[in-house]
Amino acid sequence: MEISITEQSVVFLFSCVVGGLLGAFYDVFRIIRIAFNSKWLSIFFQDLIFCIFSAFSIILLVFYTNSGTVRWFSLLGCFICFALYHLTIGRIVIFMSRKIINFIKQVLGFIYKITVIPLKKIVLFIVKLLKRFLGLIIKICVKTKGGLYYKNEKRKMAKDALGGFGLYKNNSKIDGKTAKNIAEIMEKDSEKKQKPIEKSKKKI
Repeated sequence: MEISITEQSVVFLFSCVVGGLLGAFYDVFRIIRIAFNSKWLSIFFQDLIFCIFSAFSIILLVFYTNSGTVRWFSLLGCFICFALYHLTIGRIVIFMSRKIINFIKQVLGFIYKITVIPLKKIVLFIVKLLKRFLGLIIKICVKTKGGLYYKNEKRKMAKDALGGFGLYKNNSKIDGKTAKNIAEIMEKDSEKKQKPIEKSKKKI
């Protein structure tokens, strides 16, 4: 079906508008790449999203303006306006975006230096002190436990030794003085027993 020159002009204008909007939409992805240093995989998905969105937009344009009939001048209008936007307004937008993004990065970097880095050093210093404190507590606990174990073993050995002479019965506790007196009595008894033996040896 043929359309008039006026209708063709309207279709071409709509196509130009769509092409310019697609150029602006693509600049969004370009700004994202500048801001976040996108890798190749991220760029691939960004281009894929742009292609799908562009195809969907052109299909809507064709159905809205030409009832589904594809006109070469409508596609040409989209391409020309997209390229013009990219070479003119797009360059200005990207240039200004770089300046703004670099300024924001510098501000954020300065804020990071005066806040996060000192805070990080303070936290690391506190953690280091806590580690030393815990290590000291552990050493003290180990020494205390070892000392208690040694005392218990010593007490147990004394108990077993005195129990052999019938001096420690029914698990009764003996204080230090009593144990000392018992030791002195045992030494005196041993000396008394050794004297007759020495006398008999002299006689022989």
